[in-house]
Amino acid sequence: MLAAWVILFLVTDLYLIPAIRVAQGADSLAKKQLAAISALVLAIILTCLAAILLLILRPGRFFLPRKTAPKTRTKYVDAWAAAGERMEIPKDERAEEP
Repeated sequence: MLAAWVILFLVTDLYLIPAIRVAQGADSLAKKQLAAISALVLAIILTCLAAILLLILRPGRFFLPRKTAPKTRTKYVDAWAAAGERMEIPKDERAEEP
């Protein structure tokens, strides 16, 4: 979006404002030439802005989605059983068992 604003500012500042000033004192032939050049500049700017908009919005992601890896099932572990396996029984309690 920043690039679109920069392009718009540069064209306005470097071309359109000076063209408006020159057009006030120009004859009919010069006005036609300015109108033709201005139409060309407008077409170029609109094309650039449309290209920038397409790059920003990326419509291809809706119509051509990327293939994703197949989903894997989550293995759930019994936390109590795992804790019981890791638990160390104190020596005092081992002696009391039959």
